Amino acid sequence: RSTGTPPTQKMGRTHHGVRRALLKCYYDFQSRRCNCTCLCLVVLPLPLVFAFFRGAKLVASMILTGCGASHYGFICAAHCHPYALPLVKSHVSPNPATCGKLSTMAAGYCLCNDNDTTTLIAAPKGCGTKPVNCERACAGNPIVGQKPLDCVPRPRPECKDTTSHKNIIKPSKTMINLARAFSKSRGTDLGVSLPAGTRRDLLKDFVMYDRRMSHVDVDIVKRRIEKFKREAPKYPGGGFEPGGVTGVDTPAFSGRGIVIVGGSAPKYATSYWVVLHAIRRAKSKLPIQLWFPVGETPDCVRIAELERMGVNIVSFADFPGKMNNRFMYKLVAMIFSSFEEVLLLDSDNIPLRDPTELFESEQYVSTGSLLWMDFWRGSSAPDCQTILGNATALRHTHESGQMLVKKSRTWDALALTFFMNSHSEFFYPLTVNYMGLGDKEIFSTALLHLGLPYGLVPHGPDHVGVRTNMAVVMGNTMLQHSPDGSPMFMHTNLGKPTGWVPASESTYVRRWQVSLERGTDFPAALAEATGVEDFEMWYYRLILNRRCFFDDRPAKHWYHKLAHGPFLEGFHIMDHYNVNTDLRAFQALIRQGYSVG
Repeated sequence: RSTGTPPTQKMGRTHHGVRRALLKCYYDFQSRRCNCTCLCLVVLPLPLVFAFFRGAKLVASMILTGCGASHYGFICAAHCHPYALPLVKSHVSPNPATCGKLSTMAAGYCLCNDNDTTTLIAAPKGCGTKPVNCERACAGNPIVGQKPLDCVPRPRPECKDTTSHKNIIKPSKTMINLARAFSKSRGTDLGVSLPAGTRRDLLKDFVMYDRRMSHVDVDIVKRRIEKFKREAPKYPGGGFEPGGVTGVDTPAFSGRGIVIVGGSAPKYATSYWVVLHAIRRAKSKLPIQLWFPVGETPDCVRIAELERMGVNIVSFADFPGKMNNRFMYKLVAMIFSSFEEVLLLDSDNIPLRDPTELFESEQYVSTGSLLWMDFWRGSSAPDCQTILGNATALRHTHESGQMLVKKSRTWDALALTFFMNSHSEFFYPLTVNYMGLGDKEIFSTALLHLGLPYGLVPHGPDHVGVRTNMAVVMGNTMLQHSPDGSPMFMHTNLGKPTGWVPASESTYVRRWQVSLERGTDFPAALAEATGVEDFEMWYYRLILNRRCFFDDRPAKHWYHKLAHGPFLEGFHIMDHYNVNTDLRAFQALIRQGYSVG
């Protein structure tokens, strides 16, 4: 105290010294270098002696229980699959307070250790299983996973060299004039209000409370729709008609092709590359247009690779009008692409076979369109029928991960689709509830309002994922079929393809192991559809080998960096209201005695 330092500060410094000595003793013991020096004590005030023995007791407990073999303890999963996303996503804590204790009966795994090259886990288990002592499990026989080398992030400026890259295409003057004519016909904002509530939450959904729009607002919308239908641009094909936008006999649209909207965010950057490779793996020679929002076009190196794959690049920057959500992009790209016949694909929708056959299907040829069903019954608001007609009330909904249209046959519906899509804040919630709130019912609603027939694939979707002990399938992917019932598309709704996969195949977590309709026979059905013995391994190896080219940015979350994964997203479809029990997948469950609906 003669130095003037307060006693409490002296005590604090000494206490930290004791803690360091205890930790050194423990680590020396663990490395078999324990010696008597770490047990030496200096003459200390009585409270520090007690503190020392309390620390020594803790160290002794840690040594006896084997603490340290499991550096991170038990990682609880958010679902009843051991490799589901972790319940706590924000962080993971080393040396947790539960060291040496049993886990609960929850699903998850022991995270034994993790470094720059490997990850060790032990005792992966599902829900309702025996609690595990992670110290013992990790000290026993942990599962070792290897990590791939880190990608080196590089700047990826948008490619401006349109001269060297002929696959960067600019819209024709005809197309620009067409887009301007549509924007003009759209008019101002509707200026009406939907009932109080939100369709994003079933318990706050205004439809569930039988709330309706005012008669005045309903009348305003009906008059705006009729006005647009009178003023909308006519189909700009050969044979110029008054009210058209070209004034020439040259068609604005020609040929068949695939249209995809890409993006620069991690959820899109790898996905669209996987889809493109899947199309070319299936030997499809259909031309492809890849559309990008403003500021998201790839760099010149990736543009060159896309050119090699026969993919053209289009930017929304070349078109007038604003788009305030990602859903709006898809329908705009479909309408203003240069193709007369368009297969619109989501950027995470993986074709299993060459989709060219769809253009020859009876349903498409007879109507000029082909749509696919979703899992749910119709959920449009009653005001939708008041405004757009009773024909818009359906027992099923549609899934817009893929749509096939012939523009000359469906132009009036496409035009009305543009109008409704540009007023998305009104028409999205008018046509669908929280299960798919977005653009998915817009085109079908336009067709129904106009009384135009459309092709519908009769075989409904299948729910694909993994099996847990809490439900039949924890699904992450929607399997869609061709009109003959054979598998055609795998729409990876949950758990988008990303580059965060392990280097070791043995610790890759498979995501497509079972389905509602096919059960555990699903992998065999996938192999038959693709002609690949193990299609999921093709998917995994493509991502592993090209991940740094697809997206070289570092992982965002700690669990992305582990050498096990990717960890699974998913949901149990029967946990949700309004499933369409007419679909084949649910009929199979009903026959097995499950309560569905």
